[in-house]
Amino acid sequence: MKKTILILVTVIFSTLGLKAQDMTIDQVLETYFETLGQEKLSAVTSITMTGKQMAQGMEFPFKVTIKRPNKLRLEATVQGNTMVQAFDGEKGWMIAPWLGTSDPQDVGEDQIKGFKEQADIDGKLFNWKEKGYTVELIGKEDMEGTEVYKIKLTEKPEKEGEAGDVTFYFVDAENFVVLKTTAKRILRGTEVSSDSYSSNYKEVEGIIFPFSIETKMDGNSVSQIVIEEVKFNEDIDDTIFSRPEKNDESKSE
Repeated sequence: MKKTILILVTVIFSTLGLKAQDMTIDQVLETYFETLGQEKLSAVTSITMTGKQMAQGMEFPFKVTIKRPNKLRLEATVQGNTMVQAFDGEKGWMIAPWLGTSDPQDVGEDQIKGFKEQADIDGKLFNWKEKGYTVELIGKEDMEGTEVYKIKLTEKPEKEGEAGDVTFYFVDAENFVVLKTTAKRILRGTEVSSDSYSSNYKEVEGIIFPFSIETKMDGNSVSQIVIEEVKFNEDIDDTIFSRPEKNDESKSE
């Protein structure tokens, strides 16, 4: 009888262990998308976020506007001057007062690549196969006392013979939100790594968003973002993403 009970207890705990630890990558992502509210997010046509950023000892307000497909505009007021970065789906440009001019300037390939990533409302993990990425579940590990699933996403290399950019996602194994991402990028032939920590998750119209994001490099904090308001499906004029003519004032919606 004791032997039978021991076998039964072993089977029960083995089953619980499988459920807790041996989820496949598809199961982890499915649960993550359900938690995020991906179905509702996929129906969103535009997102407008306002808040403040702390970097290099300064604090300044910002506004980010993202519109499908792949349009992005960031405005920030730094020391009384307005900085603009924008991507119209093909070309990227910026207005940077610290360059001594209010004329729009073209941006380089590395910045355009970053704009494309930020303009993807759904994020890289959603429809990763269609986007040409490779995704794998590395396993489960402890992150500062919290159990997380570690997911590795690898992009196609920009040039033949080079390694593709890699992003690691650390997904809370209990709440299924991303607590941290580690991005490894090849910039001008050199690998650059950065960590982003997401927290203070809130629900907005059935969609979960982190309202606090801290970015670190080599363990040092380089930027902190606090989101104050998120709005969906506002009527956004496409012209705000297009590069204005020289000497025109920066356009706002």
